[in-house]
Order: sequence, then C-alpha cells, then structure tokens
Amino acid sequence: MGFDASRSGAARRWRRRASGLREVEHQVRIKGIPLWAWAVAAVLYAGMAAAAVELAWNRAIDGLAEAGAHQLDLYGASLKSELGRFETMPAIVARQDSVRALLAAGPRASAALLHSVNIYLEAVNQEAGSVAVDVIDLQGSVIAASNWNQPVSFVGTNVSYRPYFKDALARGAGRFFGIGTNTGIPGLYFASAVRDGGTPIGAAAVKVSVDELESAWRRPSEAAMVIDRNGVIVISTVAAWKFTALRPITSEQQRDIQASRQYAGRNVEPLHYQRIGEWGTGAWLGRFPDPRRPGHTTRYLVMSRPAPQAGDSIMVLLDVASARRQQELALGFVTGGFLIAGLYALYAVQRRRTIAEKLKAQDALRRANDELEATVAQRTAALTQANERMQQEIAERKRTEERLRESQQEVVHAGKLAVLGQMAAGLTHELSQPLVAIRTLCDNARTFFERNQPAHAITNLERVSGLVDNMAALTGELKAFARKPVVERVAVSLNEAVTHARLIYDARIRDESVQLDVRIAPGTLVCAEASQLQQVIVNLLGNALDAVRNEEKRVIVLEAVESDDKARVLFSIGDSGPGIAQQVLDHLFEPFVTTKPRGHGLGLGLAITSRIVEAFGAKISAVNRDEGGARFNIEFASAKGVVDGR
Repeated sequence: MGFDASRSGAARRWRRRASGLREVEHQVRIKGIPLWAWAVAAVLYAGMAAAAVELAWNRAIDGLAEAGAHQLDLYGASLKSELGRFETMPAIVARQDSVRALLAAGPRASAALLHSVNIYLEAVNQEAGSVAVDVIDLQGSVIAASNWNQPVSFVGTNVSYRPYFKDALARGAGRFFGIGTNTGIPGLYFASAVRDGGTPIGAAAVKVSVDELESAWRRPSEAAMVIDRNGVIVISTVAAWKFTALRPITSEQQRDIQASRQYAGRNVEPLHYQRIGEWGTGAWLGRFPDPRRPGHTTRYLVMSRPAPQAGDSIMVLLDVASARRQQELALGFVTGGFLIAGLYALYAVQRRRTIAEKLKAQDALRRANDELEATVAQRTAALTQANERMQQEIAERKRTEERLRESQQEVVHAGKLAVLGQMAAGLTHELSQPLVAIRTLCDNARTFFERNQPAHAITNLERVSGLVDNMAALTGELKAFARKPVVERVAVSLNEAVTHARLIYDARIRDESVQLDVRIAPGTLVCAEASQLQQVIVNLLGNALDAVRNEEKRVIVLEAVESDDKARVLFSIGDSGPGIAQQVLDHLFEPFVTTKPRGHGLGLGLAITSRIVEAFGAKISAVNRDEGGARFNIEFASAKGVVDGR
C-alpha cells in the first residue's frame, strides 16, 4: 500500500514537471516560432534597412546634385543672355550725335534738342524693353530720360552717388544692381561714358528689370538666386529672401551700401539659415526658412557657381524632400520583403492549426447563422408592424385632408354668400327709394290724368324717366364691377393719359378755380392699357375735384417718380380736401364704400379702379397727407426698359 502511494506521488510530480516544461516552451515561442529566430530576423532587418536607406539617400542626392549643376548652367546662360541684350545699349546711346550735342551744350541746350533726345530715348526704351534709359551730365543730374513725360520721371534726379555713374566716368563703363530711389523698383543698371574728343562729358545709363528673369527661374521644390559681392541676395525666386545677406555685413560694407543707396536706404538683414553638412565639391546641405510656413524650415541641397557679372554668384537650392521619399520607398521595399518572408514562415506554422480553427469557425458560423435567423425574424415582425401602423396613419391623413378640403369649400361658399349678401343689401338700399318714388309718381300721374291735368302728369313721368336712368346707371356700374377686365399691357405715356383726363374736367377745373399741379417728366412710360389707364385717372381726378369743391384752398397735385433701379414708377394724385376718415380708409376699395353724400355716388368707382389697376400688374393705395387732404398712390411697372429694348 505504501509502495503504491509512493509511485502515485512520483507520477504526479512528473506530470507537474512536464506541464512546467511545456509552459516554458510556450513562453519562449511567439506564434509557434522560437524567440531567438525573431531576434535574428530583427537584427537582419535593421541592418538591411539602414543600408538600403543610406544607399537610396546617396543616390537621390547625387541625382539632385547632377540636376542642380544642369540648372546652374541654364541659369548662368539665361542670365548672360538676358543681360547681354542690354549691356551694349548705353554705348550705342552714347554715340548718338544728338546726345553728345545735348551734353556739350549743357544748360544752353535748346528745348527742341532736349525734346528730340527725350523722344529718341523713349523709342530706344520701348524697342529694347528696358525700364528706363537716361542721359546724365558730369554733375550726375539726369537731363533727359525715356520717362520724361511720365508721372514719375527721372529727369532732374541726381545719381552722382551711384557706382555705375562713377565707374562710367572713370573707366568708360559701369554696372550696378540696386533699388530705384524714385520708384522703389529693383533693377540692374548699365552705364557708358559719353565722350567728346576723348574727354567724358556725361554718361548714358540703362535700367533693366529682373522680374521676368525671376519668373522664368521659378520652379516648384526649387529656389534660385543671385548673390552680389557683399553676400546680399539681389535676385531670388523666393520674394521673402530678397535683399537679405547670406554672410555678415561689415561696417565698411554697410557704409558703402548706405552711401550708394543700393537698397533704397533699408538695412540689410541676415537670412537665418543653418549649414548642416557638406556634399561633394561645391555642394552642401542646409536648412532655410520656409516662406510658405512661418516658423518652419526646409532642407535643401545648395549649389553655387560664379555669375557672368564679376563678383556675383548664382545659387540654386533643391528641396531634398524627393530624397526623403526615396529613403521611405527603400525602407518600405525592405520592410515589404521581410514582411513577405515573415508571412511565409507564419503560414507554415499556422497551417497545422488551420483544420482545428476551421472546425471552430464552422461551429461559430452555425451559431451565428442561427442567431441571425432569429434576429431577422424579430426584425421582420417589427417592420411588418411598423408598416401596418404607417398604412393606418396614411389612411387617417387622407381622411383628414378630405375633411380639410370639404371645410375649405364650405368656407369659400360662406365667403361667396357673404359677398352676395353685402351686394344685395347695398343694391336693395340703392333701388328701394327710386322704386317707391316711381310708384308714387305713377299714382300721382294717374290722378292728374283723371283730373285732366296732363302737364303735371307729364312732369311726373319725366321724373320717373330720370329715376329709371339712375337705376340703369346703377346696374351699369354693377356690371362693370362684375366684369373681369381683359388687359393687354403695353407701354403707355402717363403724360397723355393725364392730358386726356384734364380735357374731360377742363371746364370744371376752370369754373371751380382749382389749381392743378402736374409734376410728370416727359417720356414717362408705364405698363398698362391706354383707355383703361385714362379711365383710372379720370375716376381719381373726379374724386379729387369732389374733395376740394367746398374747400377754401383748392389744389390737386399729380406726380410721377421713378424708383432708383428705374424698374417702377410711383404715380400719385393728392388733394387739399378734408381727407378720409380712418374707418373708411381701411375699406375704401370695397364695393359700396363711399365718402360722398347720399345720392352722389354708389361706392363702386374705387372698387372698379382697383380691379383695373391690379389687371395692370400695379398696386393702388390711399393715405392721408400730413399737410391735409388725401393722396392716392399707384405703383406701376416702368415700360422704359421695354421701349429701349425694342
């Protein structure tokens, strides 16, 4: 019994040791690959990646250096070609007889000679495409210039402090880059001495702009510049770097710069850059300020060589971003290769686990499919219920819309009945009294006939005839109010319509001593129909005459004013009458509303006028004037644009 227990305990200890060994073995493996193999792969990857990145960088920078050398050749040739076109110009101008004669005559030169030289310089400047051509006397004063007739002329400017003038008198020719003191425009100056028998009597100078050269040199991911003998950038494709120094300016150089006003009196500030390494012969790597991103720098490969102009140099800066991209590409290539190798190794290890995982995946897929079917069934039931509720809501909305349409029809019908009742009440009121009078007059006429008094009977019948005419006039106005006007809108002269209305009321205006003030500009045209527009103005003018009939001051003003955009015309008729009561003003254009005494109007004139105006596409309104009386305003569409378009 003790022997068996001892064997059982030893077996348990062996199983625990084997389990611990398996755990240790699992810990030193990652995804089935030993840890030492991963370490070797990591070291190999780091070495190959570093070598590939370094090789890609060297090859890319060598390519940039080759491209930079080619660019320097092109820039040097273009600079020499561009400047060579103008370098001989001062000497040609200096040989001109009229130029020598002008300098020889000095202040005694005639105005005709000075004018001919100015015209000559202007023609030379236009032909060559330079900025300016000048003739300078021995004291350094510009006495003739190509821009003699421009607002900013160089004539009268003293340039004795400029080195190109001094060099021209001393050595026969001069060259200088600087900013113009008059214009503030930078340029290159060429000068040549003007001689008379071998003795200098003045100089001829040409100013050349470098803007076209900078534009031609400007390329993406590249900067080009020309540095003068002081180390100052005078030509640059990066505007922010112009007139900054690449090396410290000595006090003596600063004095010379200020004395010659080379940079128009401005101080030369250093360009803050960092030189971070050399690359071969004549090339180096540096960091320069990024003009597009303040506070940032850009890494460039910098190359330079002497310029055609003595003492100057041409420098080209090539962005090394492409080299960094080559490094990234090389690193990606090496990384991709190692990833492919690692994936292949993992594939070999993982293949043994594929079957078990596939079986597990099938079980999981089956469970997921069952869950999906249950979920789909639940969602389908929910959608069916939602669809049924939606169908019920649609049916309910249709019933609501049907009830709403029925209610709207009832409201419209009620409105029609209200209008008919209003018109019937007004018509009954207007016809009842004439009918009673007609009946009374007819009864009296019969009595007169019975008494053998025909004269009195005829008088009563004439009164009946007058009452019938009044009733016919009433029905006529009602027919006119009910009739839908057919209007063809055309261009109508507002002056002619007003003239027609004045002719109708001319006798009344004269008899009642009414002052009629017409303020309508000639040629004022509105969109309307001629005869109906005349009817509107006749109605409104008649109302105005009725309003001022019993007033001490009888003034009627007809005025037309165009809107600011000339699209509308505001026509108004104002009177000096008593005005319109507010309770009447709110309903003035409704049928049977009137301010006239009983028997003097039916209240349909303004309603008919309103319908005609609306048919024109216009608007009519009435207000009480601040100075007393009423004013009717009609806003027409102007027809002037229509006439002009024809």
